[in-house]
Amino acid sequence: MNHIIKEVEVFAPVFRMENPPFDSSFILRNMGNVAVRVVTEDGLDGFGMTFGEPISEYILKNLAEEVVGKEALANEDIWNDMFRQIRSSGRKGAALLGMSAIDIALWDLKGKILGQPIYKLLGGTKRDILCYASVGFLSMPVEDVIEKSRQLIDEGYRILKIKVGYDHGQNIKADVARIEKVRRSIGNDIEIIVDANGIYDCQSAIRFIRAASELDICLFEEPVHADDLLGLRRIRDTALVPIASGENEYTKYGCRDMLLAEAVDVLQCDITRVGGFTEFNKISAMAQAWNLKIAPHFWPQFSAHLLSPAPHGLYLEVFPNEKGTRPGGSCIVDQPPVIDGYYSIPEKPGLGIEFDLEFLKKHKVQ
Repeated sequence: MNHIIKEVEVFAPVFRMENPPFDSSFILRNMGNVAVRVVTEDGLDGFGMTFGEPISEYILKNLAEEVVGKEALANEDIWNDMFRQIRSSGRKGAALLGMSAIDIALWDLKGKILGQPIYKLLGGTKRDILCYASVGFLSMPVEDVIEKSRQLIDEGYRILKIKVGYDHGQNIKADVARIEKVRRSIGNDIEIIVDANGIYDCQSAIRFIRAASELDICLFEEPVHADDLLGLRRIRDTALVPIASGENEYTKYGCRDMLLAEAVDVLQCDITRVGGFTEFNKISAMAQAWNLKIAPHFWPQFSAHLLSPAPHGLYLEVFPNEKGTRPGGSCIVDQPPVIDGYYSIPEKPGLGIEFDLEFLKKHKVQ
């Protein structure tokens, strides 16, 4: 039976933040994401999400036409059709964000058609995926970071990620002091990932690594700008701490260049930016061939499926919310919990999660 796609819907429940958090290079002024719903002629649907309100119009004007009328299971053909369409308007950036959201929705739909969760379609069996908690935005005072870290450790987390990059990367002493205070508070049994969000130059990143050498950092994420592959390679050559990057990279071609440059130990691609499940599958295979690890950036409800079949998968990133709130916001009504530091992939078909369509319809983009 063919399942022909009849419609692509876009929703943008994005809200202005009163007290926006920030890292070394970015202020999160808006909260919320763009959601995509792909609907077939026989009434089945699949959902995907990505960053950025401006993506909505691009999806409707440039990508939807490449999806409507196609067979829903033909995700590879649809991906290539979309990629050809965007060649003049953006081989990276906003165009890929839109493509990623559609591709995720198509995989959710595929799982529902075939009656299987995505992780099984990818060949995986593992459901419980190790997580790390992103806890320390730079806008969060270190005292609050310590308090939150202790709370998360009590909840079962054994890996925490903390931001550095004070004064746009010009205050290395403050950055080291921040990590040192956290380390002293939580002890030596908890792993600490450090994230500079690309704010350092190469020499400053190396200085930070050397100054923090006694703090047992397990991974250094985006020490320099995502496009500075030579700088990443020079930092990696210090061999004092594993280097990670990739959340701001696009497609298998961008990741191929990172691998050829021998710039990273861990690829941290973002499924909602890199090209969705279809493209991340290829990237994961390349990383395995290079004997490197993958640790997808954010989106646990999507990324966990990718890690299930990956022998070279490290862990999953989550942003634990305060009690009484729902991870994923109001778009998702049944986000699986993290228990003792592990995310359990739902057994239901597709992504295995339910989107709040009534809520989304209030924010439909025409």
